[in-house]
Amino acid sequence: MAELFNIERVLGFCERVCYFFMINLLFVVSNLPVLFFLLFVGGSQIRECLPLFLFCMIPMAPALSAVFYSMNRLIHGIEGSAWRDYKRGYCSDFRQTIMLGTGQVFFIFMFAANMEFFAVQVRILPLAVVFAVLGAAAVLVTPNLYMLASRYEMKNLQIVKTGVTLLIARPIATLGNIVSLAIVLMAFELVAGTTVLFMGSVYGFLVMFMNQAVMRNLENSAAGSNSST
Repeated sequence: MAELFNIERVLGFCERVCYFFMINLLFVVSNLPVLFFLLFVGGSQIRECLPLFLFCMIPMAPALSAVFYSMNRLIHGIEGSAWRDYKRGYCSDFRQTIMLGTGQVFFIFMFAANMEFFAVQVRILPLAVVFAVLGAAAVLVTPNLYMLASRYEMKNLQIVKTGVTLLIARPIATLGNIVSLAIVLMAFELVAGTTVLFMGSVYGFLVMFMNQAVMRNLENSAAGSNSST
C-alpha cells in the first residue's frame, strides 16, 4: 500500500512537471516574434530598434495571460490538460489582452522616447527622470494587468486602473513580482539549458502564488460592494 502511494505521488509529480513544461513550450511558441528579433537582430540592438522590438512584444500579452490562467488553475488543483487550459486562457480574452498589450507598448515607447529626448537632446535631467520612472512603472505593472485579465471580467480601463493601484498600494506584492522575475533570470544564468524549459511557467506560478491574498481581497471587496447594493 505504501509502495502504491509512493508511485502515485511520483506520477503526480511527473504530471505537474509535464504540465509546467507544456505550458512553457506553448508560451515560447506564442512569442516567436520576439524570439526571432533576439535571434536575427540581437538583444544589443533593442535600443536602436525599440519600436520593432516593442511591436514584437505585443503577442506576449495574451500569452502571459494564458500562463497566469493555467497556473491559477494549477494552484487551485483544477487544472486539465496543458493544451486545453492554455488555449482557453489564450483565446477567451485574446482581443482584450492584445489591446492591453498594444496600449502598454505604446506608453512604454512614448515614455522611453521622451526620456531619451530630455536626457540627450535637451538635457533637462529632472524631466528625463520623470519619464524614466513612468517607463519603469509601465513595465512593472505588466504582471498585474494580465493577472487581472486572466481571472476577472473587467474593462480594459478598469484593469489598468486596478493594476496601477496594486502597483502603488501593494508594494510587497510588487516587490514579490520583481523578485520572481529575478529568480527566474538568475536560474537562467546558472543553468540556462534547464531553466529555459520552464522559466515562463515557473514565473507565472510564482506570480500567481504570491498574489493569491491580493486576489482574495479584490474578490471580497467586490462581493462586499455587490451585497451593499
